[in-house]
Amino acid sequence: MKSIWVLGLSLVLVLLIISSSEVLSQQSKEISEQVTTTWQMIPKILPLGEGRNFITSEGYGIVIGEEGKGIFHEATARVSSAYLMEKGVSKNYIGYISYSLKNGDKVFTTFTAEIKAGSPSKGKATIIGGTGACAGIQGSWEYSGNPLRPAAEGILQSYNKFTIKYSLP
Repeated sequence: MKSIWVLGLSLVLVLLIISSSEVLSQQSKEISEQVTTTWQMIPKILPLGEGRNFITSEGYGIVIGEEGKGIFHEATARVSSAYLMEKGVSKNYIGYISYSLKNGDKVFTTFTAEIKAGSPSKGKATIIGGTGACAGIQGSWEYSGNPLRPAAEGILQSYNKFTIKYSLP
């Protein structure tokens, strides 16, 4: 009788260990990708008085992974943003980016930023959703935007270097 109890208890412990390891292996692991994104944006400026403008912009970008791999490597991006600029300083800068990954999935983010005319911008992006294998993706990152001399009049160009931190379900 005692050996049956020991055998039964051992079986229960083995099952608990197996199910615990399955749960741990199913938990998502945070992934980091170091990337550079280049942007071309077209601003529309609505003058609101001396030294004050409301600016909206749409743009396009490409993401290159520093290691030449990762889900964001060679993704294209489309951005829409809006902000109030007072005396060269942004107020309430917010935007949305849709990343189109090489496999056809999409990742959606929102971002906020602080801009001073002629200086690098600083901001934070948060992943708000995804499609396909990226459904349920979560993550965020901080970035600095570096303005570049535009290749043509009427556009803004910049690049960002940052580390995307995310987890997949």
